[in-house]
Amino acid sequence: MDLLGTLSHQLQQLRKQAESIDLQQVSGKPQNWFDSALFSCRSADLSDYIGEAQRNLQHLRDERLSLPAKQRLVQRLSEQTSALTQAFRNVDTRRKPSAKARTKAAVQQITSSSQQLYQQLSEVQQFERRLQDMISLANRENSAEAVSRTLALHARLGRCRKALFDIEQQIQQLEQRN
Repeated sequence: MDLLGTLSHQLQQLRKQAESIDLQQVSGKPQNWFDSALFSCRSADLSDYIGEAQRNLQHLRDERLSLPAKQRLVQRLSEQTSALTQAFRNVDTRRKPSAKARTKAAVQQITSSSQQLYQQLSEVQQFERRLQDMISLANRENSAEAVSRTLALHARLGRCRKALFDIEQQIQQLEQRN
């Protein structure tokens, strides 16, 4: 599968997650999720914003685009996926975990599991930052190879963000159980 196909697949997975979030009644759900400079869409549904990112990806496949236009579009997609990832994180923080009585043994087990998950989260976040730095450097170059490398980095960044989302879900489930 080519890099654009991989990115398209990852956006499709994000769209499914967004649609499930859109169906939930979440307190504090914003009417407009993002700044108008980042997305032209105005909606209370995350899936609409992912749709815009998918349209940008389709536009990137246009052979008639110049190299600088493709680089700008890749940069915009990078910024959009970063903002979408942050939005997914914010949705999780708006949910209030239930408060249950805990025993000393349960607290120790939770702390141990929780610490491991937070350590994993920290490592993956550091990897995400390194990938973003690499993308930023690649975007400064003006070559077809730089565009290809940037797309490869975006694919890796997408997988990294999926891992971040999964770890955050595990942390949330652990905290809700207790």
